[in-house]
Amino acid sequence: MRSLFSLVFVSLLGMLAVTSCHKKEEIDYQTVDFESLVVPAAGYWNGSDAKGSFTATNMKFYNEYNSAWKSWSGFSYAEKNDFTTAGFENEFSVIDPANKTNNFAVFYPSFGGDIFAQFVDNADFSIQSIDLCNSTYAGLTLKNGNAFCKKFGGTTGTDPDWFKVTINGYDHNNIKVGSKEVYLADFRSSETAKDYIVTKWTTVDLSSLGKVNKITFAFSSSDTGAYGINTPTYVCVDNIKYVEAIVAL
Repeated sequence: MRSLFSLVFVSLLGMLAVTSCHKKEEIDYQTVDFESLVVPAAGYWNGSDAKGSFTATNMKFYNEYNSAWKSWSGFSYAEKNDFTTAGFENEFSVIDPANKTNNFAVFYPSFGGDIFAQFVDNADFSIQSIDLCNSTYAGLTLKNGNAFCKKFGGTTGTDPDWFKVTINGYDHNNIKVGSKEVYLADFRSSETAKDYIVTKWTTVDLSSLGKVNKITFAFSSSDTGAYGINTPTYVCVDNIKYVEAIVAL
Protein backbone atom coordinates (compact mmCIF):
# COMPACT_ATOMS: atom_id res chain seq x y z
CA MET A 1 0.00 0.00 0.00
CA ARG A 2 2.80 2.43 0.84
CA SER A 3 4.33 1.77 -2.57
CA LEU A 4 1.02 2.49 -4.32
CA PHE A 5 0.53 5.66 -2.27
CA SER A 6 4.01 6.82 -3.20
CA LEU A 7 3.31 6.34 -6.89
CA VAL A 8 0.04 8.28 -6.68
CA PHE A 9 1.73 11.06 -4.70
CA VAL A 10 4.57 11.37 -7.22
CA SER A 11 2.08 11.43 -10.10
CA LEU A 12 0.09 14.20 -8.46
CA LEU A 13 3.25 16.22 -7.92
CA GLY A 14 4.13 15.78 -11.60
CA MET A 15 0.68 16.95 -12.69
CA LEU A 16 0.93 20.01 -10.42
CA ALA A 17 4.36 20.82 -11.81
CA VAL A 18 3.12 20.63 -15.41
CA THR A 19 0.07 22.77 -14.56
CA SER A 20 2.31 25.28 -12.84
CA CYS A 21 4.60 25.49 -15.89
CA HIS A 22 1.66 26.06 -18.21
CA LYS A 23 0.31 28.84 -15.99
CA LYS A 24 3.73 30.46 -15.84
CA GLU A 25 4.05 30.32 -19.63
CA GLU A 26 0.67 32.01 -20.08
CA ILE A 27 1.70 34.80 -17.71
CA ASP A 28 5.19 35.31 -19.12
CA TYR A 29 4.36 35.63 -22.81
CA GLN A 30 3.56 39.12 -24.10
CA THR A 31 2.11 40.13 -27.45
CA VAL A 32 2.75 43.15 -29.66
CA ASP A 33 -0.69 43.72 -31.22
CA PHE A 34 -0.50 47.44 -32.19
CA GLU A 35 -3.90 48.16 -30.65
CA SER A 36 -2.45 50.89 -28.41
CA LEU A 37 -1.50 52.97 -31.47
CA VAL A 38 -3.75 55.83 -32.51
CA VAL A 39 -4.38 55.52 -36.24
CA PRO A 40 -4.75 58.83 -38.13
CA ALA A 41 -8.01 59.64 -39.92
CA ALA A 42 -6.50 58.48 -43.21
CA GLY A 43 -6.42 54.95 -41.80
CA TYR A 44 -2.64 54.66 -41.67
CA TRP A 45 0.60 56.21 -40.41
CA ASN A 46 3.49 56.21 -42.90
CA GLY A 47 6.08 58.39 -41.18
CA SER A 48 5.17 61.67 -42.87
CA ASP A 49 5.46 63.40 -39.48
CA ALA A 50 9.22 62.60 -39.59
CA LYS A 51 9.19 60.82 -36.22
CA GLY A 52 11.25 58.01 -37.70
CA SER A 53 9.70 55.23 -35.63
CA PHE A 54 6.77 54.12 -33.50
CA THR A 55 6.66 51.93 -30.40
CA ALA A 56 4.15 49.20 -29.63
CA THR A 57 4.33 47.27 -26.36
CA ASN A 58 8.06 46.50 -25.98
CA MET A 59 9.20 46.97 -29.57
CA LYS A 60 10.29 49.96 -31.66
CA PHE A 61 9.56 49.88 -35.39
CA TYR A 62 11.75 52.07 -37.57
CA ASN A 63 10.58 54.07 -40.56
CA GLU A 64 12.19 56.17 -43.27
CA TYR A 65 10.15 58.88 -45.00
CA ASN A 66 11.23 60.89 -48.04
CA SER A 67 9.30 64.17 -48.03
CA ALA A 68 10.46 65.09 -51.54
CA TRP A 69 9.00 61.91 -53.02
CA LYS A 70 6.30 61.42 -50.35
CA SER A 71 7.51 57.84 -50.08
CA TRP A 72 8.27 55.61 -47.11
CA SER A 73 10.05 52.38 -46.25
CA GLY A 74 10.46 50.19 -43.19
CA PHE A 75 7.41 49.98 -40.97
CA SER A 76 4.11 51.81 -41.04
CA TYR A 77 0.87 50.94 -39.24
CA ALA A 78 -2.76 50.92 -40.30
CA GLU A 79 -6.26 49.55 -39.79
CA LYS A 80 -7.40 49.57 -43.41
CA ASN A 81 -9.22 46.50 -44.72
CA ASP A 82 -10.13 47.35 -48.31
CA PHE A 83 -9.53 43.89 -49.76
CA THR A 84 -11.01 44.58 -53.20
CA THR A 85 -9.31 47.70 -54.58
CA ALA A 86 -6.22 46.86 -56.64
CA GLY A 87 -3.19 49.07 -57.09
CA PHE A 88 -0.51 51.01 -55.29
CA GLU A 89 -2.97 53.51 -53.80
CA ASN A 90 -4.25 50.70 -51.56
CA GLU A 91 -0.86 49.79 -50.11
CA PHE A 92 -1.97 50.08 -46.46
CA SER A 93 -4.79 47.51 -46.52
CA VAL A 94 -4.55 43.89 -45.42
CA ILE A 95 -6.25 41.46 -47.80
CA ASP A 96 -7.95 39.43 -45.04
CA PRO A 97 -11.65 40.47 -45.10
CA ALA A 98 -12.04 39.39 -41.47
CA ASN A 99 -9.60 42.03 -40.22
CA LYS A 100 -12.25 44.78 -39.77
CA THR A 101 -10.79 47.55 -37.51
CA ASN A 102 -7.82 45.62 -36.14
CA ASN A 103 -4.51 47.56 -36.10
CA PHE A 104 -1.44 46.02 -37.75
CA ALA A 105 1.98 46.97 -39.10
CA VAL A 106 2.99 47.04 -42.77
CA PHE A 107 6.57 46.41 -43.85
CA TYR A 108 8.15 47.66 -47.07
CA PRO A 109 11.92 47.28 -47.54
CA SER A 110 14.39 50.12 -47.92
CA PHE A 111 16.79 50.24 -50.85
CA GLY A 112 19.38 51.79 -48.53
CA GLY A 113 19.71 48.81 -46.17
CA ASP A 114 17.82 46.86 -43.55
CA ILE A 115 15.24 48.55 -41.32
CA PHE A 116 14.47 46.77 -38.07
CA ALA A 117 11.83 46.12 -35.46
CA GLN A 118 13.77 46.11 -32.20
CA PHE A 119 13.05 45.38 -28.55
CA VAL A 120 13.47 48.62 -26.61
CA ASP A 121 15.47 46.86 -23.89
CA ASN A 122 19.05 46.05 -24.84
CA ALA A 123 18.33 42.40 -24.19
CA ASP A 124 17.50 39.30 -26.19
CA PHE A 125 14.01 37.85 -26.38
CA SER A 126 12.54 34.60 -27.69
CA ILE A 127 9.82 35.26 -30.26
CA GLN A 128 7.34 32.42 -30.16
CA SER A 129 5.24 33.42 -33.17
CA ILE A 130 4.11 36.19 -35.50
CA ASP A 131 1.00 36.68 -37.65
CA LEU A 132 1.56 37.51 -41.33
CA CYS A 133 -0.73 38.28 -44.26
CA ASN A 134 -0.40 39.74 -47.73
CA SER A 135 -1.33 43.36 -48.27
CA THR A 136 -4.22 43.91 -50.66
CA TYR A 137 -1.88 45.54 -53.17
CA ALA A 138 0.44 42.53 -53.22
CA GLY A 139 -2.30 39.90 -52.95
CA LEU A 140 -4.41 41.17 -55.84
CA THR A 141 -1.29 41.68 -57.97
CA LEU A 142 -0.31 38.06 -57.36
CA LYS A 143 -3.82 36.94 -58.26
CA ASN A 144 -4.44 39.05 -61.35
CA GLY A 145 -1.13 40.55 -62.44
CA ASN A 146 -0.76 44.10 -63.77
CA ALA A 147 1.32 46.10 -66.26
CA PHE A 148 4.53 45.35 -64.34
CA CYS A 149 3.88 42.02 -62.60
CA LYS A 150 2.73 38.67 -63.89
CA LYS A 151 -0.34 36.81 -62.77
CA PHE A 152 0.95 33.93 -60.65
CA GLY A 153 0.50 30.62 -62.37
CA GLY A 154 0.51 32.36 -65.75
CA THR A 155 -2.24 32.12 -68.34
CA THR A 156 -2.43 28.33 -67.95
CA GLY A 157 -2.23 28.36 -64.15
CA THR A 158 0.71 25.95 -64.21
CA ASP A 159 3.71 28.31 -63.98
CA PRO A 160 5.66 27.37 -60.79
CA ASP A 161 5.62 30.88 -59.31
CA TRP A 162 6.41 31.76 -55.72
CA PHE A 163 6.74 34.78 -53.44
CA LYS A 164 8.29 34.56 -50.00
CA VAL A 165 9.50 36.67 -47.11
CA THR A 166 12.49 35.73 -44.98
CA ILE A 167 12.45 36.87 -41.36
CA ASN A 168 15.97 37.47 -40.09
CA GLY A 169 16.79 37.68 -36.38
CA TYR A 170 19.75 39.48 -34.77
CA ASP A 171 20.94 39.50 -31.17
CA HIS A 172 21.83 42.59 -29.10
CA ASN A 173 25.36 42.50 -30.56
CA ASN A 174 23.87 42.85 -34.06
CA ILE A 175 24.92 39.30 -34.96
CA LYS A 176 22.53 37.38 -37.19
CA VAL A 177 21.38 34.33 -35.24
CA GLY A 178 18.64 32.81 -37.38
CA SER A 179 16.13 33.12 -40.21
CA LYS A 180 12.72 31.78 -41.18
CA GLU A 181 11.30 31.56 -44.71
CA VAL A 182 7.57 32.03 -45.21
CA TYR A 183 5.83 31.63 -48.57
CA LEU A 184 3.22 34.34 -49.14
CA ALA A 185 2.28 32.64 -52.42
CA ASP A 186 3.30 29.24 -53.76
CA PHE A 187 2.37 27.78 -57.15
CA ARG A 188 5.16 25.21 -57.37
CA SER A 189 3.04 22.12 -56.82
CA SER A 190 2.27 19.83 -59.77
CA GLU A 191 -1.31 19.83 -58.43
CA THR A 192 -2.81 23.26 -59.14
CA ALA A 193 -5.39 22.74 -56.38
CA LYS A 194 -2.53 23.13 -53.89
CA ASP A 195 -1.47 26.54 -55.24
CA TYR A 196 -2.17 29.35 -52.81
CA ILE A 197 -1.86 33.05 -52.05
CA VAL A 198 -1.98 33.95 -48.34
CA THR A 199 -5.22 35.92 -47.88
CA LYS A 200 -5.81 35.23 -44.17
CA TRP A 201 -3.79 36.11 -41.11
CA THR A 202 -1.43 33.18 -40.67
CA THR A 203 0.50 32.39 -37.48
CA VAL A 204 4.16 31.55 -38.10
CA ASP A 205 6.34 29.78 -35.52
CA LEU A 206 9.51 31.80 -34.93
CA SER A 207 10.91 29.85 -31.98
CA SER A 208 13.71 28.55 -34.23
CA LEU A 209 15.22 32.05 -34.42
CA GLY A 210 16.51 31.64 -30.88
CA LYS A 211 17.39 34.70 -28.80
CA VAL A 212 16.94 37.93 -30.74
CA ASN A 213 16.92 41.66 -30.07
CA LYS A 214 15.65 42.71 -33.49
CA ILE A 215 14.13 41.34 -36.66
CA THR A 216 13.78 42.45 -40.26
CA PHE A 217 12.20 41.11 -43.43
CA ALA A 218 13.61 40.35 -46.89
CA PHE A 219 11.65 39.38 -49.99
CA SER A 220 12.29 37.11 -52.96
CA SER A 221 10.10 36.10 -55.88
CA SER A 222 10.06 34.02 -59.04
CA ASP A 223 8.83 37.16 -60.83
CA THR A 224 12.00 39.22 -61.22
CA GLY A 225 13.41 41.45 -63.93
CA ALA A 226 16.37 43.66 -64.74
CA TYR A 227 15.61 45.90 -61.76
CA GLY A 228 14.88 43.16 -59.25
CA ILE A 229 11.59 41.82 -57.90
CA ASN A 230 8.47 42.78 -59.85
CA THR A 231 6.10 41.56 -57.14
CA PRO A 232 5.04 44.33 -54.69
CA THR A 233 7.26 43.72 -51.66
CA TYR A 234 4.85 44.26 -48.78
CA VAL A 235 3.84 42.14 -45.81
CA CYS A 236 1.34 42.85 -43.04
CA VAL A 237 2.44 42.00 -39.50
CA ASP A 238 0.55 41.46 -36.24
CA ASN A 239 0.57 39.64 -32.89
CA ILE A 240 4.28 39.21 -32.21
CA LYS A 241 4.30 36.84 -29.24
CA TYR A 242 7.50 36.88 -27.19
CA VAL A 243 9.14 36.24 -23.83
CA GLU A 244 12.44 37.47 -22.40
CA ALA A 245 15.19 34.95 -23.12
CA ILE A 246 16.58 33.03 -20.16
CA VAL A 247 20.30 33.70 -19.69
CA ALA A 248 22.26 30.69 -18.47
CA LEU A 249 24.28 31.36 -15.29
